[in-house]
Amino acid sequence: MNRSARLVSLACLALLAARGAAAAEYPATLDWSGRVDLGLAVSGTLERIDVRPGQRVRQGESLAALEATLYKAGVAEARAELDRMTQEEADAARELERARELYARTVTPTSEMEAAQLRHARASAGLAAAQARVERARRLLAQSELLAPFDAVILARHAEPGLVTSAQCQPAALLTVARADQVRARAVLDAEAAANIALDAAAEVQIGDRVHAGQVDAVSALDDGSYLLDVRLPRAAGVVPGMAARVRLP
Repeated sequence: MNRSARLVSLACLALLAARGAAAAEYPATLDWSGRVDLGLAVSGTLERIDVRPGQRVRQGESLAALEATLYKAGVAEARAELDRMTQEEADAARELERARELYARTVTPTSEMEAAQLRHARASAGLAAAQARVERARRLLAQSELLAPFDAVILARHAEPGLVTSAQCQPAALLTVARADQVRARAVLDAEAAANIALDAAAEVQIGDRVHAGQVDAVSALDDGSYLLDVRLPRAAGVVPGMAARVRLP
C-alpha cells in the first residue's frame, strides 16, 4: 500500500472511531406503547365482551357493552319530551305573533303583549332544556358501549358478562390494551447521560441484527436518582415487547 492509500485508510479509521466515540449506546428492553386500562363511564350490567388477549382491534371497534335497555328508554323518553316542547314553543311563537299584530293595531293592551312574550320565553327555555336532555341521554347510551381508542392489541381481559359496574366509584377496568403499531425501547441512564438527551431526538434501536429508526419519547426520573429513557419506534414484524435491544443516540 502506497503512502497516499495509507493516509486515506487512517483518515477513514479515525472518522469511524470519532463517530463511535460520539454515539452513546445503552442496553434496553422493548415494552408496549400506550398501555392503558379501559373501563366504562356509566353504570350497569356487562352484557358482552367481544375480545380476547392477543387480539388486534381497529380504532372505533366495539370491545364490550352494558345491557342498554334503560339507556335506550332514556333516549326515547327525552325525544318524546323534546317533541312536546317543540310543539309548545311553536304554539307560543304563534300566540306572540298574534299578540304583536293586535298590539300594533292598539287592540291588545300592553299587559297581554308582555304575557305572550313571557310564555314564549318560557317555552323557548323549555325547548332548549329538552334538547339538552336528548343529547345527554344519547351520550349515556353511547357510553354504555366500550370502543377501541386507537388501533390496539388486547393485553388482558379483566371481566366477564354479568359483572355489575358502577360509575359512582372507581370504574372497573375491563380490558388492558396497548398500541398495535408502536413499541418502545426502555433503558436506564445515569444523570449525566440523561442531561444531554433532548425529547423527540432521533435514535437507533438495534434488535437482533436489525436496526430500527426511533425517536426519544420521554426521560423520566426514577427514585434512585437514575433516569428511564423511552424511545418509541414502529412495531415491525417479529418485534415483540420483552425482547432485548440496544439504543444508540448520536
